[in-house]
Amino acid sequence: MSDAVSVFWFVCRLLQYGKNERDLMNSPDNKKRNWILIAVICIIFIAGLGTLVLNPAHMVANMYFIPAGTWSGIPVGTSGPDTLPVNITSAITPAFATSFLYEFGVREPGPAPDLPHILDYPLRKEAIDGLMARANVTGTEDSIIGLYEFPGSRLLLIDQGTSMTEILETGGEIHTRTLVPEPVGDRRMGPNATGHALQKGVYNFTSDYDITIKRVFLALPSPENGTAPLYIVKKTQAAIYLSPDGTPFAALSTTGTFYVLYGQRVERVVASPAHSLDPSWTLCSQQTTITNEDGSIGRLNHTVRLARGSERMIQSHLIATGPYVQVHDGTSAGSSWWLSRESTGCGS
Repeated sequence: MSDAVSVFWFVCRLLQYGKNERDLMNSPDNKKRNWILIAVICIIFIAGLGTLVLNPAHMVANMYFIPAGTWSGIPVGTSGPDTLPVNITSAITPAFATSFLYEFGVREPGPAPDLPHILDYPLRKEAIDGLMARANVTGTEDSIIGLYEFPGSRLLLIDQGTSMTEILETGGEIHTRTLVPEPVGDRRMGPNATGHALQKGVYNFTSDYDITIKRVFLALPSPENGTAPLYIVKKTQAAIYLSPDGTPFAALSTTGTFYVLYGQRVERVVASPAHSLDPSWTLCSQQTTITNEDGSIGRLNHTVRLARGSERMIQSHLIATGPYVQVHDGTSAGSSWWLSRESTGCGS
């Protein structure tokens, strides 16, 4: 409001001056100067009004304040109070030569049988509970991979940690089999010891990325269908956040397990998020979002929002995998830091 008062006061002084000097200003010799003064008054008034109405810095200043006179903060339109959009895009056409299977020296899988789409636990809870009871097997919503329904038979898959239980119902009979995943390959990238700058070096972070691929062969209901390979792709994106002196104050880890029918679709995505904080920081919110666009690409987004005093930070990880387990599916990460002028703690 100080800007508005200053402009109004200055305009009033100019108008008063014009009133007091009316006779002189109306003289023939001063007509030109009179018109110039009127024009100056109009320009100053319009400029001041435009500054108050159109300049977004006043609105931004009420929410974010960055030292040293820089208006950086969170870019307008790219993030909300609890989110930070990150994305993974690629123009590369999926192919075996650009897959992790090729990188790990695995022979290209042949065409798999055309399986029906897997059904998750909430969709078929009653049927799945009944199959587990008959097979005397237990499972949770997270450990139940899903149910395949064939004409006259059903196939249920349950993750047991180091193994997988396959329950096959056919002809009214129940058959249970334990599947031990066989290693396909693994890779670790990082950590990046130099770190990446956050908001001009206020904070840094080191990151690493792990991927492990295993495989099981599902026994399908009828002998002519044989078996189908199911790939278990486990990806972990981890980051350690450092103060300017190099002291760690936060760690964020995002693990996604993708169950993939190679060349067909991603059947299921399971999230395993984790974080740890220095006691001086507070976790304001944590969100985990899974999307699986008809099996064409599975995405896992994990975002946390932190606060300490007037400081705010958002950290976000995105992990993706498609049916061809491409190297460029990869991961993405984003971080933003700002100071709030309005409040302390978890407020804006």
